Amino acid sequence: MKRIFIRGHLPRKLKASVAAIGVFDGVHRGHQKVIRRAVAEARRLGAVSVVVTFDPHPVAVLHPRRFIPYIMTLEHRLNLIEALGVDVCVVVKFDKRFSAQKPERFVHDFLVAQLNVRKVIIGRDFHFGCGRKGSIPLLKSMGRDAGFLVEQLNIIKDINKSIKSTYIKKLIADGDLACLKHFLARPYSFLGEVEKGDARGRRLGYRTANFKKENVVILPSGIYFVRARWGRKTRNGLCYIGRRPTFKRADARVIQELHMLDHRGGVYGQKVLVEFLKKLRDDKRFSDEEELVQQISSDVRKARAFFARL
Repeated sequence: MKRIFIRGHLPRKLKASVAAIGVFDGVHRGHQKVIRRAVAEARRLGAVSVVVTFDPHPVAVLHPRRFIPYIMTLEHRLNLIEALGVDVCVVVKFDKRFSAQKPERFVHDFLVAQLNVRKVIIGRDFHFGCGRKGSIPLLKSMGRDAGFLVEQLNIIKDINKSIKSTYIKKLIADGDLACLKHFLARPYSFLGEVEKGDARGRRLGYRTANFKKENVVILPSGIYFVRARWGRKTRNGLCYIGRRPTFKRADARVIQELHMLDHRGGVYGQKVLVEFLKKLRDDKRFSDEEELVQQISSDVRKARAFFARL
């Protein structure tokens, strides 16, 4: 998939395209439905399949106090979009200048003049342009005049819940891994960059990979059975989320640490995808490091037994 990051205009006009438009944070089942439809229609029409997404999130720019952290990083989002078979993803830099443009300009200057759209695929709650004045009926009307079609897909509902990013964020904050897997159509995961820590895990006999802080919703504190993927490698392991309350100076922020079973090499600077499979236990404070090491040893034994049953 070709990734194009723009602030205004594309480097060159695309050939005929079918475009799915949205933020798509989380790439949940509802998003997947929209994107897959765009890919299928592009193939049917002999056109390029395009996803148009925005970064930062419009709410983060226009109403920062109301914005809840992302479900995932932009890179993670793009990787999942690519896996759906998309040809091109255009990441539009969303700022107040972009938000001020009229709906008509977005259609004529971007969709028609740059993307050369033949069809636009959108979700049910789609709005565009200054003050969200651009409605679906307006887009369809402008499409008839400009020579492109608009297909609106209904929001997927399941167990009486509309699949929306706000609901996915709540499930993450609640730690509901079973529901997350259902609504995402994959295990909940995050993509993080490994940074150097204080080597405390190595001193305790269990090396860990520490993840750089990202502006994403985090699962509740505890120990989780996980599967880690980077490059062509896959390792089973445990992920700790918490503030390390056992130590005299507990961490001010919640940290995420990964311990991989049967892995000796380092992964500093690598982007690692961590898939959460099941929660093992809650975080707790231990009386000293010796008691903590005994608990970690028990956690590792349980992890090996867990993965042996898969």
